[in-house]
Amino acid sequence: MTTSPLPLAGATAGRATPLLEIAQLTMRFGGIVALENVSFTVSKGRIAGLIGPNGAGKTTLFNCLSRLYRPERGDVRLNGRSLRQCTASDIAAIGIGRTFQSPALFASMTALDNVKVGGHARGRSGALLDAATLPSARREERELDEAARAMLAFVGMESAAARPAASLSFAARKRVELARALAVRPSLLLLDEPAGGLNHDEVAELGALIRSVRDKLAITILLVEHHMGLVMSLSDQVVVLNFGRVIADGPPDQVRGNPAVGEAYLGTRH
Repeated sequence: MTTSPLPLAGATAGRATPLLEIAQLTMRFGGIVALENVSFTVSKGRIAGLIGPNGAGKTTLFNCLSRLYRPERGDVRLNGRSLRQCTASDIAAIGIGRTFQSPALFASMTALDNVKVGGHARGRSGALLDAATLPSARREERELDEAARAMLAFVGMESAAARPAASLSFAARKRVELARALAVRPSLLLLDEPAGGLNHDEVAELGALIRSVRDKLAITILLVEHHMGLVMSLSDQVVVLNFGRVIADGPPDQVRGNPAVGEAYLGTRH
């Protein structure tokens, strides 16, 4: 017996398949419903902001996308491919990069080696080939090194390539983590509160950098962020979660004027 696919939010006849499709995603922890029938799509080449009050389900959704959690119901598709059978270790290879609220770097490793970890996630050589130092493995290692240096340069951290991650400032560590996520060569980049802990000038620089990721590297971005100025200025689309449900999805100005959003999260001043 076959089952029909889950309906997709915003799907219309003749419309190109979005890069990211989330359909009726439901996640429970015991009796707590973290996500309930969450559905939305993100088109290729867009920056989508995912906002909501604390406990709304944003990080849970990211963990479902990166397969750290397996949802009770629903589906996630990337370029039309279901991620239901994927594991967390598959995510980089299929084209998803992610950063975390606090930079998750290897403190004793250099910035360059941290970024190369991202490249290795999409490497072709296995452990046995690496151990044998075959020409293909050596060639791949050179390519990984060049790609990692290019990504460090892209985020403005090339001068820190040889420095241990532990010696870098918080803002610098965030940039190195972004470079590592970009080294995966993702089609979709998940940014989890990238502005957290940054000062005003650093947030402005971050906004310009995120735009460059989309415009120069052609990477679609899903952004979880509490800094409303950053989200509203960057995003082509804003999705709002509240108590695990989508209460708004649309252009920033439309979402900003939504009474339900104002009551749940933004406040009347916004």
